[in-house]
Formats: sequence, structure tokens, C-alpha cells
Amino acid sequence: MDNILLEATDNSPKVIMDKDKGLIEFEGKSYPENTFAFYRPITEWLKGYLLAYSDESANVCINFKFLYFNSATTQIIFEILDIVAESKVKEIKIYWYYDQESQSGFEDYEDYSEEFPELNIEAVTYVS
Repeated sequence: MDNILLEATDNSPKVIMDKDKGLIEFEGKSYPENTFAFYRPITEWLKGYLLAYSDESANVCINFKFLYFNSATTQIIFEILDIVAESKVKEIKIYWYYDQESQSGFEDYEDYSEEFPELNIEAVTYVS
């Protein structure tokens, strides 16, 4: 399984999926023309990495650093969190970054953390 590194574009986020470092990160804006086609290789990679992973003692860090995302990306985030919830890996840290001036960013965090309380998603604020 190869790592994935996608640079950000005007409408798609930077994506880092590094199995050796245990790092999964999404950063930037997410409203690609075909959201599901853009994220399909990413969700397939996650399934291979987290659901078929043999080392349950591994540490994995997932960072969501979206500046903006569309409703289709919302569905993808739920799919990603479903995959994480099914994982056998015990140490998965999930961080939701949001602008402290953005009420909607905090509300997004609340929505995901309420839907997946077992994942212990942590909110991290930043100043833009």
C-alpha cells in the first residue's frame, strides 16, 4: 500500500495519508467537482489501512483542517469516521481544527463528536 500525498487545489484539500508515520490529514477547502470520485481512492486506502491492519497497537493521528467543505464532503467525512469506528487499531487520535471566529466550524465538530462519541474527537481552535 503506497502513501497518498495530494497537493491542495482551489477546490480540493491537501491530503496526507502516511502509513509509516500513522498520519492522515485533510487541509484546505473541499468542494471538488466530483466529490465522490475525488475521495473514493482515499476511503479505499483507509479501509485497507485501518480495517485490514494487523498491528492493533499502532498509533494513528487524523487531522481534519478544513477551511470550507460542501455537503457532499460532509457525507465523506461521515464515511471516514465510520471506517475509523470499525477499525481494530486502539490508538487513533482525531483532531478537528476550526477557526475560533467560526461558529459553524465548532458546530461541525459538535455534530461529528455527537455522532461518534466513542472516537473522542478533540476540538482544536486556531486564529485566522
